[in-house]
Amino acid sequence: MTTKVDIVDGVQRRVLLWSNPRSLSTIFEKCISGLRGTQIINEPYSAAHDLGPDRATLPDYVNEDMSKKYYSHYEYEELTRRGVNEDVEFINAFDHNICTYEFVKNTLERPYADKSVVFCKDLCYGIHGKFHMLPVGYQHTFLIRDPRKTLVSWLKLMQDMTQCSQLELADADALFPALEGAMQQFELFKFLQSRGDDIVVVDADDVQTDPDTILRKYCHAVGIPFQNSMLRWNSGDEAMQDWISALSYLVGNQIGGYYSAAMKSSSFLPPKAPLNRHEMSRDLLPYVDSSVPFYKELHKFRLQIA
Repeated sequence: MTTKVDIVDGVQRRVLLWSNPRSLSTIFEKCISGLRGTQIINEPYSAAHDLGPDRATLPDYVNEDMSKKYYSHYEYEELTRRGVNEDVEFINAFDHNICTYEFVKNTLERPYADKSVVFCKDLCYGIHGKFHMLPVGYQHTFLIRDPRKTLVSWLKLMQDMTQCSQLELADADALFPALEGAMQQFELFKFLQSRGDDIVVVDADDVQTDPDTILRKYCHAVGIPFQNSMLRWNSGDEAMQDWISALSYLVGNQIGGYYSAAMKSSSFLPPKAPLNRHEMSRDLLPYVDSSVPFYKELHKFRLQIA
């Protein structure tokens, strides 16, 4: 049975949200998932980069046990033995072993005839250097966030997940790329701009400060209806169950909890101030400093509250 959907002006809307790790992108994705008739596609290019047949080769210096602790290159059965909630069924999940870049492009370009909105969220490192694999028919949008927040949050996540407080930045970046994220995001933006795309940029701090205004403007800019459900939603990971995503990401979240803050959320919380420089890891500071100019350039294009 085909579900009745609200297709604005008879046109299905397809939107890609490009972000970097720890930019509140999964919370943004969860908020959009409450829109009736929407299909969410979660981080397919990242899955191709991290897990699929085309995946990037981890450097030799990355400890294999540490890699396995973070990325589930092993089988689902092994994951379940580590405490996965088997009552949760991910009905649209795919095996990462088939996740080539061609598979991702084809998945994004499928018809989804019973959906009014197809919304994909991904991380810029997954498409970096492979812009020829971008899908046809999508409006590209960017969620940016101050690198003083993203990189500090990323390092803490990696230390928690590897249980290694002295984790080397190079090792962490090989496992979950973030140190060059702002530059990669800027390069993707400039590529899309050069070919004449209509690009929408939102800043995570603005979303947190005034979600009503920014989400209304975002929805208007991409041609999807705004709903009040985008401002408050149910806590929990039920929303993920029909997302199209690599199974390893969804199951791995139950173990590692890298989406846990987003899944526990029920609204956007007010932003916090970034740490002072003396509070940051000394090794992280050069990457923060090199990232801020790229962030500031994109910040000029953001949807503004006023």
